[in-house]
Amino acid sequence: MTQGRPTAGDPPENRGPAPGTRDASRRRQGVGGAVAQVLIVDDTDIVRRAIELALRRMGHAAVSTCDAGEALALARRNPPDLALLDFRMPGMDGATLFQELRAALGERCPRVLFVSASPPDEVAREVERIAPAAGYVRKPFHLDDLVRAVGEALQPDGPPRRALAEGSP
Repeated sequence: MTQGRPTAGDPPENRGPAPGTRDASRRRQGVGGAVAQVLIVDDTDIVRRAIELALRRMGHAAVSTCDAGEALALARRNPPDLALLDFRMPGMDGATLFQELRAALGERCPRVLFVSASPPDEVAREVERIAPAAGYVRKPFHLDDLVRAVGEALQPDGPPRRALAEGSP
């Protein structure tokens, strides 16, 4: 293999996954040019756009929407590695959306980070009930904290059962 990105002339074991296949463990690492597919769902436009921009700067492929129904359709078409879900949204909230994603995608359901301005105890109880392995980021947050939380969530051992970023006063 040459320095840098693998090429078609490299032995198969050095080329990575075949086109059209998913190698989620490699993509979750975010190393060697690999990117994670991240779905962002938040009803606040500026928050959603800031998260999307930060993740793209990290090298991830990010897609965002303010609508839980659209998010579910996007995830069915191209299951993400990670979903950042606003915990409280009008219509279908993040908790319900996660349950819908899990039902629709089964083993392909992404890892989840909830984003919420709700009191931490309230979020922690609900997250523990529906998605014990999920993490959450408290609003308001610094983008550096979010970037760190996303990095932790994409590690092979996943997000811990605690707030990955407590937010800023």
